[in-house]
This record gives sequence, C-alpha cells and structure tokens, in this order.
Amino acid sequence: MSTILGITDGDDAGAVLVVDGNLVAAVNEERLNRIKMSIGFPTLAIREVLKIAQVEPGDVDHVAMAARIETWVDGAKENKGWFARGTFADRTRNRVASVLVKPLGNWRMARNGFRVLKRMTIGRRRANVRESLAKLGVNAPISYHEHHRCHALSAFELSGFDDAVSISLDGSGDGSCSHAWVISNDQDERIHRLDSIHSIGNFYAYVTHLCGFRANIHEGKITGLSASGEPRYLNIFRDLIEYDNGQITNIGNVYYHSAIKALLDRLPSDWRREDLSASIQQHLEDVAVPYIQYWIRRSGKRNVCLSGGVFANVLLNQKVAALAECDNIFIVPGMGDGGLAVGAAYDALRAQRDKSTNGTRKPFSHAYLGPSFSDEEIERELQDTGVEYQRYDDIEKVAANLLHEGKVVARFNGAMEFGPRALGNRTIMYRTTERAVNDWLNNRLHRTEFMPFAPACLAEHAEKLFLWDDAASKAVRYMTITLDCTDWMIENCPAVVHIDGTARPQLVDPDGNPSFYKIISYYHELSGIPAIVNTSFNMHEEPIVCTPSDAVRAYQLGRLDNLAIGSFLLGAPPGNFGATHS
Repeated sequence: MSTILGITDGDDAGAVLVVDGNLVAAVNEERLNRIKMSIGFPTLAIREVLKIAQVEPGDVDHVAMAARIETWVDGAKENKGWFARGTFADRTRNRVASVLVKPLGNWRMARNGFRVLKRMTIGRRRANVRESLAKLGVNAPISYHEHHRCHALSAFELSGFDDAVSISLDGSGDGSCSHAWVISNDQDERIHRLDSIHSIGNFYAYVTHLCGFRANIHEGKITGLSASGEPRYLNIFRDLIEYDNGQITNIGNVYYHSAIKALLDRLPSDWRREDLSASIQQHLEDVAVPYIQYWIRRSGKRNVCLSGGVFANVLLNQKVAALAECDNIFIVPGMGDGGLAVGAAYDALRAQRDKSTNGTRKPFSHAYLGPSFSDEEIERELQDTGVEYQRYDDIEKVAANLLHEGKVVARFNGAMEFGPRALGNRTIMYRTTERAVNDWLNNRLHRTEFMPFAPACLAEHAEKLFLWDDAASKAVRYMTITLDCTDWMIENCPAVVHIDGTARPQLVDPDGNPSFYKIISYYHELSGIPAIVNTSFNMHEEPIVCTPSDAVRAYQLGRLDNLAIGSFLLGAPPGNFGATHS
C-alpha cells in the first residue's frame, strides 16, 4: 500500500492523504482552528486526515510539501490579506520590489537575484518541517514540489481525463504566475511558464484592495460588483498589462505599492468601485481568455484543466468553457493555494513511477473528503450544548417541508466538503423564489456580498434551468462555473440569478450526494421547482462550520429558523411532523 501525505503550509494551509493513488481525505487548517484561510504548518489538518483515513503516523510512506519557496510560519497565523499579512521580511521584500520593479521586470538577473534574497529570508523551513512532522510521529522521506506543477497536477489527477492541457493562473508561486502542461496518466510536459511579474491575478488583487477589501481573499466580491458597473476605466488596465501572441506582459512594470499608485494616479477623483470592478473583470477576460485559448491550441488537447486562484473567477471559467477549442473543462474544487497539497501528493506518486496503482485508482467523484460525525457523536454534542432537538427517521423530508414553508434551514450532514464551496453538507438552504433573501439573510449572517446565492439543482433538470453547455458538465458538480439561465429560471428562481442573467450552480445527482439529492427532490415535489438556495454555513469572515458545535453556534448567531444536523432538527418542525425521539 502506498500512503502519501500532501501538505501546503502557506496561504490556506492544509493536508491531504492519497492512498494507493486515491484521494481519501482533504482538510484545510482553517476549518479546525477557526482562523479564516489560516497560514502556517497545518498540524491539526495532518492529524485529521490521518484520522479520517485510519492511518497511523508511522504508516505514512512519503510526505510531499507543496511549493519550493515558502516562508516558515511558526504556528497558525491569521491571513489579513496581501497588503497587511506576513512577516516584516515579507512586507519589506514587497516594498523593495515595488520600487525596483522596472529592473526586476526587464532584467532576468535582477529577478533571479530577488528570488535568492527571498530564499535567504524565508526561515529554516525544511528543518522546521521535519521537526514538526517528527513531533506528530511522521518520519517518512520528504520531498518539495514546484507550486504551479502542484496546481496543474491537482486539476488533472481529479479531472478523470486520460489526457489534457492543464493551465494554472494565480498571483505568484515559486516565481511564476502561470504554467501550461500537457499531461496524461504516465507522461507530462510543461509547454509554457509565465514569470510572476506578469500576473493578471495581481491586478485583480490591487482592485480588491482599492475597493476596501482584503486582497487575495475577497476577490469574489469584485466579481459580484462587476455586474453593477460599467468598464469605464478599461484603458487604464490596457496601458498596464496586455496579452499578445501567447504572452501576458506587465507593460507598466508596476508591482505592489507602485501598482496601487499607478492606478490611483490614472483614476478620476470620483471613481466608483462598481465601475473599477467591471473594468478589471472585463480586462481579465480580455487578457486571460485568449491566453488560455492560445495554449489550448498549442497543446493539441481538447480536455482543459484549470487551477490557481484566478480560476475562482466563475465568470472567466464560463468564457473558457465556451471556447470552440474546449470540449470538456474541469476546475479543481480547491483551485487556490488550499488545493496545492493534492498536486504535491500526486507529483510524489508520479515520481515513484509505480504503474501498479493505476489499475486500482478510482475516479474522483465527490469533494466530501473532510471529517464526518455519527448520529451518536452529534447527539452527545447537542446534549453538551443544552439545545432542544428532535430526531426524525426521514430528516430530508422534514427539511424539504420547512423550505416549502419559507424557513431558513441550515444543514450539517456527512463529510465536510474540500475547497471553498459549500456543496450541500455544510450549507444554508432556502427557497429560490424570493429575490430579497439576498439582503435580509446576508444581514443576519453579517455578510457583505454582491452576488446572489448559488442554486443547488437536480441534475436531470439542468436544461430546463440553464442554457446548457456540455463542456461544463464536470465543473457544475462543484460550483466552479457560471451558466446563463433560461427564462424559466429567471422567472421562478430570482434569488439565485445574478443581474447579468447567470447563476453559479451545483448540479446534484443521487450518486454524488444521495441525502442532499433527496431534500431537493422532496422540495421539487412540493413546489414544482427543482432548485434551492445553497450558501455556505458560516458567519461573515469565519470558515465554514466543521463540527456539530460549530454548527449550533452559527445557527444561533445567524438567527436561522432550523438546523438539520444528522438525523436531528433544531427549531420548530413543519406542520404536524412527529418526532421519532426528543
């Protein structure tokens, strides 16, 4: 048996376990320590994935660390965003780079010298990793894996494709902001690398910062805001970063503080954040789509895998799926740095060249790879919290009836999802018929959001709800892409349709999540609508809930109507439903 522990200890740190080629557990540290997008060595996540997989620390054969250049962080640290986080050395390097960006951008020796400086100031990472693992009882060999290769492999290995072009795009990692790889089950070749100085993702982060949000964390708010504005400042971005012939180039030679200054110098004094958001969203699409199209063509492949933080942008992903060169698209559920551990583990597996695991590898079919709790464990925690609850034999039917009555129902069931999206097991549900829910429910949850809630839909009704694109059939399982909505969807499900006529769906089938599928099916029978609101079960700026006690706390703070947790219900039942146990 081959057991590989994958670890990322940078942004959104976490751990995964790959056993005989199969991803069997994946958890990010934030869910356990309750620090949003936690930075640092993920001790709790390592323990948790070993527990989930029932693997003893001494039985780990290999440890694969994501990223070759990463700052060592002693203990978990809060992620305050790009412009406020990190050590003094991190901030100093970025300030120096913002001043010296012209020679850094135009002189390869200067860029290489900057990377040497970074390696000298990141701390004793390798010695500290070995020591931290030893304290956990893990003494296996350790390897370190290039950041963007980890991104590319994470997407390919979970895609189910026999071969594909795998393209990564983010702010920066190990000196790059993008790679393009041609990958099959037993071969891979990098066909392109883009230096991090030319990151379009960084420009999106600059806009996030200028709009008053945390860069590298709140970019989704900019995506949502973009539909409410006009791209009035598009020429500003065209003068700073451009696409041409397979390359993205930072022609303004600006970075970090110098980029912020360049934007502010060019913007009018009365600029609106909606218009600035619309401008960077349009420019992202204008730059990234032809860039991706070029490398799809050069690869000769029609299966497309996407990874890296830029591909958290669901509108961009829709544009890529629509390319004539793309037959199938897959965006890895953990598209940001929180998913790097997956690629690191698979890179280590591929390096072993053990083809005997290929025949036993199962296709990746769901993202429910985190901790789960039995009814007995849930009931003990409910008793410890002192809340009143009732038990039902068919909690799914109870939940559906509550939704039909107009109740807000939180759901906690089964294994926690991997990645930033709630996919039904740590979810807040509501009916889709009330557009105003976006305002009053976000207010209850203390959220500031600009996109509508996403729908969870019965897969067999996809063509009734959306202008269907076969290329997106894998992506829509994980809520990583938008689709244009049909007139029926716009009329009957206004709570989950954005003002641009798109929605970010999760298509649910009985194989992927049978319990969640039952809720939506029961609701469909009652209402005639095969979709419900699905928003993440968490309070603003907190990670998605992980444990039963997390769920009870968020349920109470959010003043939600009901919590369906395992077989138990908190809050008043619907109609005349009788409880099995109280």
